[in-house]
Amino acid sequence: MAGSEMKIPVEFSADPVVRFFDARARNYDREYEDETPAGYALRIRREKVMRLFDRPGGRVLDVGCGPGIMAAETMRLGCEFWGVDPSSGMIGICRNRFAGEPRAHFIAGDATSLPLAHGFFDAVMCMGVIDALRDRPRAIREMLRVLKPGGTLLLTFTNSRSPYSWWKKDVFYPLVSKYHGIKARLEGRPRASVMQLGGSTRTLYSERAAVRLVESQGAIVSDIVPYHFNLFLSPLDEIVPRLALATARRLERSAGSLPGWMAFGFIVKARKIGGFAA
Repeated sequence: MAGSEMKIPVEFSADPVVRFFDARARNYDREYEDETPAGYALRIRREKVMRLFDRPGGRVLDVGCGPGIMAAETMRLGCEFWGVDPSSGMIGICRNRFAGEPRAHFIAGDATSLPLAHGFFDAVMCMGVIDALRDRPRAIREMLRVLKPGGTLLLTFTNSRSPYSWWKKDVFYPLVSKYHGIKARLEGRPRASVMQLGGSTRTLYSERAAVRLVESQGAIVSDIVPYHFNLFLSPLDEIVPRLALATARRLERSAGSLPGWMAFGFIVKARKIGGFAA
């Protein structure tokens, strides 16, 4: 298993989240390069995760790897990389991008049932995924199961205390969904779901709640790092993207002196304790 790519015939298309990311795969790949607040948020998250990464030369798993953004980042440090994602579109991008690279392996799979061996990885990362899962404790148990004792776990959460985060989830997206529902009815079309519109059914966490979640599954949290301070609530960040982006960059330079509740999200770094998670 360690030296070859595992191909598992699993069909995930019934899941609306997976269908959404299948359809969005190509655009999502490009979003990391966009000079917009959203593109900057993805880049600063990646940068801060890599600052916390402490397993050079090890085996690394990215759960919900998307288009394989973290593969090159970790392989530069001498790591062997595995990416798991339920979206066939994302996995296809990864396999094309890293064709012929023996240290990169991509697998179709679910975060709550990883098709990987116990205690195999030195580090496991999971970025922008936990909030959207139905069974978050089970997913974290799976990540700890495949992680070596003492190994590093890096998870990102959307911050429930952030005005930008809760506004977008609880106000902006529901309004957009309602608008498109009315428009579809008037035009005699099927109503698009919030997920199809790029919305979210995510569960948001405070830092304290995230620590409780992670530690309840068999890990010890060592660091919490906030990322992306955006003061422009949607849709203002899309109406004046240059100003919103410049402000976010300025705030990020002062991140150490800003209160954590202002950040859109945060990264939790933890270590696995004991033996294999149940």
